[in-house]
Amino acid sequence: MKNNSTISCYDKHARAYDLYQSAVVPGYQEMLDLAAGACKRYLPQNAMIIDLGCGTGNASLAVLRKMPSARVYLIDGSERMVQVAAEKISRAYPEALLGCKAANLVDGDWDEGIDGRGPAGEVKGYDAIVSTLVLEHLPFDLYKSAIAKCYRLIRPGGWLLAAEGYTEAGSDMQEWFFEEMEERRRSLDPELSDFVARLRDEKETHYYTSRAEKEEWWRQAGFVQVNVLWQYLCIALMAGRRPM
Repeated sequence: MKNNSTISCYDKHARAYDLYQSAVVPGYQEMLDLAAGACKRYLPQNAMIIDLGCGTGNASLAVLRKMPSARVYLIDGSERMVQVAAEKISRAYPEALLGCKAANLVDGDWDEGIDGRGPAGEVKGYDAIVSTLVLEHLPFDLYKSAIAKCYRLIRPGGWLLAAEGYTEAGSDMQEWFFEEMEERRRSLDPELSDFVARLRDEKETHYYTSRAEKEEWWRQAGFVQVNVLWQYLCIALMAGRRPM
């Protein structure tokens, strides 16, 4: 399946991920910082958060820098990515890691066993799910399924915060974004730059649609207060709240 090839791309080259993302993806650190800022605004300081498609843990680290008493649960399709993320977070914030799981979002059972139980075993749900540049890799039917699962995992009043790529009819923002990436890529070490670019071209799959359509899918899943908090070219950070 195409999505499995996306995972294999990152599974084999987890260590190169941080360098490539921060150096090449336009607005990458700003996106993480704004997602973390939204968590600080909307969530309790001791929030329980799922980092969905955690990669090497960069979004979780951004959140924990602003909310050191928060706790995170890591999920990614790449087992190696999860390992790298868990190591980074355990070193920086030893008490912050709730748990981790290697699970492919295209599978129907990725959410099993992560229902956010409290100290007495009661099901409490999570205060938020944060996902950055992940959901765009899902075909639209699986995207809708994932959003529905996120809704069930979040406690009443909790939030889904997701940064994704979009495309709009008549807009050149996506073309501009990829031109910016290409220009930045060329500033890297040539061997690493060409290697990672080739991997992305061959194995990384995206499914883009309009921002308005994604917003409507969120509302259909039950989320309210669905808003775009930030947009840079064709990347947007969107928030939605589960009603109380």
